[in-house]
Amino acid sequence: MKESFGHRQGFLWGFIVFSSLLVGCATLEKPVELTYGRAVTAGGGSGEAYLAMPVIEPQLLKMPGGRTVLGTVKGTATQIVTSDDVPQWIMGALTEELHSAGYETRTAPRLPPGVPQGVSVRVVKLSADQTTDQVLLTTSTDISLAAEVWKQGALVKILTVEAHREDQGLDRSGAFIGASLQKTLQSAMEELIPDIIGTLAPAKTPG
Repeated sequence: MKESFGHRQGFLWGFIVFSSLLVGCATLEKPVELTYGRAVTAGGGSGEAYLAMPVIEPQLLKMPGGRTVLGTVKGTATQIVTSDDVPQWIMGALTEELHSAGYETRTAPRLPPGVPQGVSVRVVKLSADQTTDQVLLTTSTDISLAAEVWKQGALVKILTVEAHREDQGLDRSGAFIGASLQKTLQSAMEELIPDIIGTLAPAKTPG
């Protein structure tokens, strides 16, 4: 009877140790909600402008359940993830800003042939990472975009923008990262939207 009890006790301790190792090795997640608020005050747009669904060029890791990995907390097993649709997030920002600028926006998976005015965006870089010094966290966010601007079915210009931020704080929640990503995208839009408007503007006739 004593041998049986000792065997069960040893098995129990082994199970506890094994479970602890699994927990220690498990990847943790910090969820982020992707939001956007209008930031550009440019105007002068007119007519219909078609927007193609943005293409995400970086190979962002997809987790089970559809979550997208945006980055990591350096030196830990924590991944920064979002359940939101990244292309839709970029599309929403473009639509809101161009509509505010005066365009009647139309969205489509791809630009239709012969489109009078159209914009197709590629996301060249998108990341959100954190580092910690025990007290403060530094959140680094990067967004790089390449926008093809089309007029009368012809590609007339490719615009590129890069936006980077570093924000420090005590907030360890995903909300802080989400706010940093929103500000970074707003910075990119503040540079991109006026250039799109200028490129789509009718050519001035001499005289």
